[in-house]
Amino acid sequence: MKVGDLVKNVNDPDHGLGIVMEIEVDMWGQQHEPPGVKVLWARPVWFDDDGGSVMYHDELEVISEGR
Repeated sequence: MKVGDLVKNVNDPDHGLGIVMEIEVDMWGQQHEPPGVKVLWARPVWFDDDGGSVMYHDELEVISEGR
């Protein structure tokens, strides 16, 4: 997964599609947590100040790879 990829949430498809904004995101400062992915959703349920939602890799499916 890389910045610019078009993704969908496999657990909650009501989010619509999203664009990957950032990868390798520190998840809550916990070293035992795998790095996350920040996604800008068409219909977010929650989001950070910049409009992106941090998700785990296994919660996302790549629909189309960015260039």
